[in-house]
Amino acid sequence: MSSFEAARAALVVDLQGRWASEAQALRLVRLAERFEGFCFAGSGLGEMDEVSPAVAQSFVSAADADGRPAGASVQRARRSAVRALYRCGRAIGVASTDPTAEIRLPSLTAMRARPLTDDEVLECRAASTWSLISSRRALAWALAEATCRSGEIPNVVSGDVDLKTGTLVIRGGGRCRPRTGKLTEWGQEQIADHLAQNPDHGSPLIYAGETARLGGLVSANAAISQVLQRAGVADEPDVRPSSVVAWAGTKVLERTGRIELVADALGLTSLDSAADFIGWTWDRGNGDG
Repeated sequence: MSSFEAARAALVVDLQGRWASEAQALRLVRLAERFEGFCFAGSGLGEMDEVSPAVAQSFVSAADADGRPAGASVQRARRSAVRALYRCGRAIGVASTDPTAEIRLPSLTAMRARPLTDDEVLECRAASTWSLISSRRALAWALAEATCRSGEIPNVVSGDVDLKTGTLVIRGGGRCRPRTGKLTEWGQEQIADHLAQNPDHGSPLIYAGETARLGGLVSANAAISQVLQRAGVADEPDVRPSSVVAWAGTKVLERTGRIELVADALGLTSLDSAADFIGWTWDRGNGDG
């Protein structure tokens, strides 16, 4: 079995642990297979550590079968697949590099903070759990996936979380109203693991003691930023800590087709603010037709 095949098998298992949808997992694995074929057919490379950054860049930016240039979304999907493949390869010891580490891609939008893509969220989930000692970053990311802003994350206490329903109380603050957040399945898993070891229902879920005194908002913002940095997307001008909350808003819109429900989920009083936050335009319709 080649290193590519071993890493791809590990990727299949990894995607299940990140709660990737069946369609998303299939697409990423197929892109990983295409990358392997590209490396062998174009350069005769049969092992992962033989692949140079230049070869990875060529794959990411390659034109399609009809000769059309790859757009920003396609390039980002390819880079995500290769990064995930190499992350899994390193985890099982069949790879030691990441040829995509220095690949920079054009911005997807002109927004100040665009929603993350689904593939980027998967990589960020993996990046949030790199420490075996502290679960702080994973918990902060889980709360952000449930629409908590950096200023709201420090105020969540253990008792605010209902693991049976996968919901949590978000107290609001600043420009956001109090509301009920919905954890993703991955986020619910992270918090359940944490609460099994820390069952005190009256204490802050993440930031307590000295960390809270020094400023939980800053610490929460830093935790999300560190995850984005480790996942390799923090250098993009339209990616910020609020990008994960914007992603959560887009998932509400995908499920419901209603921008007013996005506003409710994000704690925003203005539909225009909700639309601007997730990059939704009114000419797309509101799902009522």
